[in-house]
Amino acid sequence: MNLDLICNLRKRQQLFAMPSFRANPISPYPEYTQQQLDMRRKAEILQYAGNRMNTKTNSLTQTGRYAQVISGKYQSRSYTTVYTETASYVRDPIRDLNQVIITRTPVYSNPDPTCPLDNMIPRPTSSSDVPGPIINLYNDTSIPLYNYAGSADKSYAITDVIETDKFKTKYTDKNTYAYYTITSTSIGANVIQTEPTDITVSTLYITNIIDAPQYVYELYVPIGIHFEGKYKTTNTLAAAFNVISLSIPPSGFNPQVVFVTNPVSTNRQISFRNNQTFDMSFNVTNKSADFSGTIYIGMLKITNIDLYTEVGYIYDINILTDITLAANSTAEKDNFISRYEFKYGLYYNISDASKNTINCTIAQNASAEPLIPIQLLESSSPT
Repeated sequence: MNLDLICNLRKRQQLFAMPSFRANPISPYPEYTQQQLDMRRKAEILQYAGNRMNTKTNSLTQTGRYAQVISGKYQSRSYTTVYTETASYVRDPIRDLNQVIITRTPVYSNPDPTCPLDNMIPRPTSSSDVPGPIINLYNDTSIPLYNYAGSADKSYAITDVIETDKFKTKYTDKNTYAYYTITSTSIGANVIQTEPTDITVSTLYITNIIDAPQYVYELYVPIGIHFEGKYKTTNTLAAAFNVISLSIPPSGFNPQVVFVTNPVSTNRQISFRNNQTFDMSFNVTNKSADFSGTIYIGMLKITNIDLYTEVGYIYDINILTDITLAANSTAEKDNFISRYEFKYGLYYNISDASKNTINCTIAQNASAEPLIPIQLLESSSPT
């Protein structure tokens, strides 16, 4: 392999790279909901306790605290404490007099012990300048504080992915459409037909647990025919056409295995309807309106795909199918093309095993062959 091929292979391998997953701890408090634990943590954070934060701006030294104590504006109470005074008398036997004793008891602002705790009174997040939708927070200290202090610095295990498959595959999307388009720039002349490009129906990636230098694979692809015609409103000719046919000849399926950008020679074998020509015909109901149709025609089987299985190799299985358009006569075919912009082709990895039509009828029934998902399988390992 040259340098360009190696670089291209490396880029393709990234499509199959699976990042390692990080271990996430499970809450040790299953009796509490996630919402309760989150609420407790948010309420704790919004207290802005400096000695629990990364920056110590709210945590004062002993000298700073002393400065607050002796400074009146930093007193914890800015009001005069109210006291109740109780007078009592004590007899002094020496002086034979009653001595007055005054007892002062402070009066607190909330003497009712049944009043709810201040921490449990809901407060909006807007009071703490929290951005986003406003929610009410409360601090229920009976709920444990989980995943709070230092949680951002905790490192959990990163576990490598353990490979269990000898190879990995990627398939084309459902109902991938490869089609021909026929148009005419003027009525009865300048007919233009565009052909479809190759479709990559499957990609094969060889993993590091492959146990043989060579394997034989087989690919199964459900396919269907789809066609549609767009009526040209400027057409003034009579609709002088009847049945239109679409055919896939025995050699119409042409799959090719490609290693990065280089075709690989294999002895692959193709089977579809016993390698016989598949014919499908339809008739347009209203020949002055758009029409379309789809029909499931069966499973395409590509077997004996013999490949070398070096670790890291990537193969693409591409396919281009030849479909022939025909009518009862050349004149009818030309009249049909001049009347419609016509598109026809194959659905690879078709999702519906039925027949669907709009403004047309299809003479054939959908295939009775069971539709199975597209799949690339290992068939054998050469000895």
